[in-house]
Amino acid sequence: MDIEIMRAARPVADGQAVCTAGSRAVVPAVEKGNLHTSPFFGVALDSVTAGNVRVQISGAFTGRIGPGRPGAVGVNSAGKLVRAADIDDKCVSAPNWIGDCDSSGTVTIRPRCDTRLNVLDFGAVGKGLADKHADDTDAIQSALDCAMRLGSTDGSVVYLPPGDYRIKRPLIVSNGCILEGAGLAYHDETSQIIADVESGNFNLSASTHIGEVGGETVYCAIALVGFEPGLAMTPPRGRSDYAVLRQLALHSVPAQGDPGATHQAPQMDGIRVMATGVCIERMSVVSFRRNGIAISSSEVRPVVSVGLVQIRDCRLTSNGRNGLDIGGLDNVNASAMLVVDVDATSNGRDGIYDHSFLCSTFVSCHTAANRRRNFNCEGTPRASVYVGCYGEIDAPSVFHGRNIAVVGGDIDNTSDSVFWGFSPLGKGSTFLRIVNNHSDVHKYWVSDDGIDVEEGERQTPGNNFVYRAIRAGRTAGSNRLPPERKGIPDFPKTAGAKLEERDGGLLWLCEGEYRPNVSAFNCLGSDTDSTIIQDYGYDKPNTGSQTPFFRAQVDSRTPQIKGRIRTFLTAGVDCPTYDQNSYENGPVPGGLMLPNAWIGSYAFGERRIGVVYTGSPFTVPHGGSSVDFYSPGDLMLNATPVPAEKGKRQADIGWAVKALCGRRPAAADAAWAHQKHYRIGDVIRPANPNGRGHLYRLTAYPGGQAYPLDNRSGDQEPNWNSIVGGVTPDKDLEWQTIYDMDAPENAWVIEPLPRRVESQADSQAGDLAGLKADFNALLARLRRANLLE
Repeated sequence: MDIEIMRAARPVADGQAVCTAGSRAVVPAVEKGNLHTSPFFGVALDSVTAGNVRVQISGAFTGRIGPGRPGAVGVNSAGKLVRAADIDDKCVSAPNWIGDCDSSGTVTIRPRCDTRLNVLDFGAVGKGLADKHADDTDAIQSALDCAMRLGSTDGSVVYLPPGDYRIKRPLIVSNGCILEGAGLAYHDETSQIIADVESGNFNLSASTHIGEVGGETVYCAIALVGFEPGLAMTPPRGRSDYAVLRQLALHSVPAQGDPGATHQAPQMDGIRVMATGVCIERMSVVSFRRNGIAISSSEVRPVVSVGLVQIRDCRLTSNGRNGLDIGGLDNVNASAMLVVDVDATSNGRDGIYDHSFLCSTFVSCHTAANRRRNFNCEGTPRASVYVGCYGEIDAPSVFHGRNIAVVGGDIDNTSDSVFWGFSPLGKGSTFLRIVNNHSDVHKYWVSDDGIDVEEGERQTPGNNFVYRAIRAGRTAGSNRLPPERKGIPDFPKTAGAKLEERDGGLLWLCEGEYRPNVSAFNCLGSDTDSTIIQDYGYDKPNTGSQTPFFRAQVDSRTPQIKGRIRTFLTAGVDCPTYDQNSYENGPVPGGLMLPNAWIGSYAFGERRIGVVYTGSPFTVPHGGSSVDFYSPGDLMLNATPVPAEKGKRQADIGWAVKALCGRRPAAADAAWAHQKHYRIGDVIRPANPNGRGHLYRLTAYPGGQAYPLDNRSGDQEPNWNSIVGGVTPDKDLEWQTIYDMDAPENAWVIEPLPRRVESQADSQAGDLAGLKADFNALLARLRRANLLE
């Protein structure tokens, strides 16, 4: 024990904490500065009004604090020593401590001033895995309540050192508090909160003593509750607006995510957010019976408004319902969420369920192996945006909203999804608004553990029959080996027949054949638009209306190509997706055209998937099929393959392009001419070729005339660039050098692709892999629309 004789600059009392006030002088700590930050000197051992006083500055100090939970010791409003977690006589100096005490009440004087509240100072042990009877709830909640009282002053961060903290009641995080762990590393440095659902009571209403929250009894491990002003909690705690959770693991024990769990707790969320401005980052939430994180508002007293919530770098897995649930209780005011780098996998229903009210954004989120949907946006979200998100492993995603945008990423969506989609294909940007609302039939998805199906849902396993669930349940999973294919049971093919998957579970009713009625309509104009030549699409079931998918139409909008025919995929909207080049001399009336699907910008660096209807790329007349030129990686498909005769091989399936090339122009406009307007894509030969033997294609109007027709060639023929791919400036025009594919020595630029030839070598065409991916993406869209088998 270390005692010093000091001068009392003002009266002090026995057992009162003191601070220094000049040389060899002390004053009561409650009279000196900020109790949270002004360091203590020691404890007075005498009551004096003036003169000398003994001050203990270290060692054991006994008899002044009764038995209780070990932890840090601060001072109360009178300057006397109290435990950090004392409920009746509250500490007002945290995180400025005079020392620590044991369970008997013996205080070790050790003045220290921290910058955050450590739960160990409030009596937490952090050994909950080793001791199932441990309970750190009171200690952690005391630290959170202390942080709430501190407000924005030093110490509003509640810190959990590495350890396993068992809790048996909900933790309630208050306004501006930060609950922070040591991280999520897979070693001893992890801070983990264990919700003991078997012996605890996680009824939030019981913990707050205010009855139901928003009309429901809420069960959760951590609550961030922004109650309406004037509605107090018991004990009193502040609203949870702008609170923060970070760098923690939150687990339910025993695990609750599996319906077969040995103990079934109430329907319970890991984290329940009912407040504004909350931020949850770098957290793992695992094995709760309901949702990992649930965000909900309420218009039922107590009124709760939720918005501006951020979820970042979190792992939500193996929960019984959804990994992340936004607005799943049909709340009307859960809006403006930002969800970044969230991994939601192996949850019992959906990875991410988005039922937000307005303007939520999801960036770089990953979902996989969820039992129903990876991303589920089939409520009424307004203006949600999904950027660079990824869904995989046996669970489709669904998006239902004309203001939903999906930008990039890789998400398998159901055939009835409705959203805006953006995806960089080829060298330029394209866009696609998905409106596959012609079909309410989903694909039958196979998952090892099965997938939840709701009553009334219609699916097809790809056997040309459609089935409706007349009793909700779960699919059988892929552990069975039925006749049709692995994981899919032997569906009956008689209308009215039934199939039950698992005893007492999912029951299917066969509704009959599933063959969408695809037809041509609006031939040679419609009542509303005479420029339409033909639409090709679906008769919408039970409506009498039709939805176009392909459209052939006269272009009356672009001045320099007025009268040109365009063919494009409409996807049910009036903006083209893959805008397709076409014929100036017009198609056959009533004929379906798919001449060239453009991948990328019309003016710059586009690649295409073309169709040659007769002959080969070498024999198609100039201008006859808009195949005057080709770029490396272009793929030309043979539209009229001839069946192989006996002893002969079948015709080529198409041709891959190895280098920039084009057809020699017709005699009438063969040679370059001065002061002439050319259109983008025109191919000419030099008036004075000088033996070079190249052709030149117009790629741009660098002259930038206000009206396109004013862009013209120069007065004198330019000095042509002889390097293929090179550029030749020509007043308002810019020409690109290409090979003349009519020249016999350039036959190598078009590579035949044989049909099913043994030991066929890979194509040598440039960028073929990229083009193949683009083409397969186009085919996938056609399959989702049931245009292809």
